[in-house]
Amino acid sequence: MTADERDQDQREPDQREQDPQARRTHLSAAGLRARGWTAGMIRRLLGEPDLRRANPYYRMAPPTRLYSVERVEAVERSEEFRAVAAVAVRRSGAVREAALRRRRAVREAALPRLRAVDRLRSGPEIQVRSPPSAPDDRKVARRSSQEPP
Repeated sequence: MTADERDQDQREPDQREQDPQARRTHLSAAGLRARGWTAGMIRRLLGEPDLRRANPYYRMAPPTRLYSVERVEAVERSEEFRAVAAVAVRRSGAVREAALRRRRAVREAALPRLRAVDRLRSGPEIQVRSPPSAPDDRKVARRSSQEPP
């Protein structure tokens, strides 16, 4: 390998790092989810992945599914995608609202019990009187040295 070829090999990774589009030829399922796709939308609209590669994080995990960016963008421009995405957004909002309602219901059900516990904790302080002090049996009367025994 000549010096020019080595220099060219060293420059290529730097060029890829500077231009993020140069290395973005495929998207993973996680990348699609970040773009608003759901698992059902991926199965329904994209079907089988274009590539399968070994999982980069866990060797024993299933292979990573990769989808071509061109194919993804073509599907995102379709009318079917818009309709399915609108339904997914509406469903997601409904699920979020239902979770908030359940959370409020649990809080409201627990509130009387929490107030009762607070009342017990902050109620009047119980004062316990200590018994009157008894004469100490250990005290021994001293005799003065001037007293006769």
